[in-house]
Amino acid sequence: MIPRIRRSDCGSIIFYDIWRNFPAEDFTNDRVTSCILEDFDQAQIDLSETKNYRWIFDLKPEGVSSIDMAGVFDFFHNEGLSADQFRVAFSCVEDVSNLPYPAISLPDRLIYNGNWWMHLEHYKIDWANLPMTHKLTCLMRRPSVSRGTLAKRLLGKFDVNDLMMTFGTSGSDSTEDIRRMIWPQPYPMIVDRPMADQVFQHRIDHDFFYRAPVNLVVESSSQTDPNVWRSIFITEKTFKALAWHQFPIWYAVPGLVREVRKLGFDVFDDLFDDHDYDTIQDPWVRMTQVVLLAKRFCDQDTVALRRQHWSRLAKNADLIREIHTTAITRHTETLERLIYGT
Repeated sequence: MIPRIRRSDCGSIIFYDIWRNFPAEDFTNDRVTSCILEDFDQAQIDLSETKNYRWIFDLKPEGVSSIDMAGVFDFFHNEGLSADQFRVAFSCVEDVSNLPYPAISLPDRLIYNGNWWMHLEHYKIDWANLPMTHKLTCLMRRPSVSRGTLAKRLLGKFDVNDLMMTFGTSGSDSTEDIRRMIWPQPYPMIVDRPMADQVFQHRIDHDFFYRAPVNLVVESSSQTDPNVWRSIFITEKTFKALAWHQFPIWYAVPGLVREVRKLGFDVFDDLFDDHDYDTIQDPWVRMTQVVLLAKRFCDQDTVALRRQHWSRLAKNADLIREIHTTAITRHTETLERLIYGT
């Protein structure tokens, strides 16, 4: 296993990839302390040395929030580390102004996950003239109870020929339990690959999933699924839907649509009732509202709506291109200020 702790070349800074192979739920239980001690032992760092370094927690592809990091901060603070020596780069949406330690939030960071955009550009798709063969795309690779429930509700409302819906078969929840949840509806298209081959899922060599005007984006964070992030965490799933020139609807944690809107994207509030579901706290009520909204919208002539609002869809895709072009420089500069700034 790759060590989570590594020293900088100068020796005065330590980078701690605490997110790596670290279950989400362990951040908020007693396991976090024992894991930190194990990492210290592996890195051959004595607890008494803790305060001799500046510690950088770059959370990279994970939705670790300040709530998740509270126990980690307490551990280091109790070992004599000053707040200024504890620095965090969040990839989820986080108000860093109220934290006791220096931190940054890079909510558009996952646009690079899996290098999917470069692969997409390679195929030079004629988006405006791409035939629409379905109504709705909904991609759910990781299976869970909430995703199984959403799949069942979608299959109960839509003609199966109007849907392009994927669903994995491996995960923490029992596949047979999920099958029973969906029964008697047909099991969704299965897209599942070994963990070692995960990058492949971002590099599809067909345009099948793009042939629907609407994309119901099922984001990674969840209020109910075990061992996943609870934060507002914008992943490549959102950026893909916008790059694919699709009308977006989200099933995510409350407030995610608001944050996508803040990034400058047109979320088509006029077509989707201002995404009112985004403020609903109960996840099952929110799911019901999302499915009903998707069905109402898809009952319209979605191909005609796609033509009518094409300039807006294209503008979102252009913004994806702009972010992809500029974000890595902006992120690098922001990270360097966090790491080396005084």
